[in-house]
Amino acid sequence: MNDTDFEEFAKAIAGLAELYGQRLTSKKVTLFFEACRELSLAQVVEAVKRRMRSERFFPSPVELFEALYGTFEDQAMMAWGDVLWAVTHCGASRPVKFADYRIHFSLEHMGGWPRVALAVKEGQGWVFKDFKMWYVFALKRGVSPDEVRPYLPGNGPIPYGVTAQDIEAHAQVIPAKEGTYLSRMGLN
Repeated sequence: MNDTDFEEFAKAIAGLAELYGQRLTSKKVTLFFEACRELSLAQVVEAVKRRMRSERFFPSPVELFEALYGTFEDQAMMAWGDVLWAVTHCGASRPVKFADYRIHFSLEHMGGWPRVALAVKEGQGWVFKDFKMWYVFALKRGVSPDEVRPYLPGNGPIPYGVTAQDIEAHAQVIPAKEGTYLSRMGLN
């Protein structure tokens, strides 16, 4: 949102406060606006509607974000779905490029794409637990696309003379799938 959205934002929050019997000060509305600035006005309105239908108490800004995106663990679950899809459809030998760059961060910290893909195929229990831990850490830390490789190499043979750019161009792109009710944080 930008400053021109403040009045509409204030109306939405005032309606929510009225419903929950809360008294809002201009300072509280301004702080709320600043905390939600990275959302669009449409997202704020949607989050307010969701909160009105599902919660008993006036929300904090973080609860509006959770109405749209879920918790960090919910985000990790959606990302894990992308990893499982890639394991099934690509295997460990092909290089992959996830649209959700935080998956790259997580998988690299777990030993790389081939190691994780093999562990998933073998049904090893540690994989999801570790993935969730690293993915949540990436969200909390605010990992950016510039901090990760543009693709994750597979364990298949690489022909002589092939450059990293050639491999990236031929990597299987894995889109970030949305949840039924939740959006992917920072990718929209």
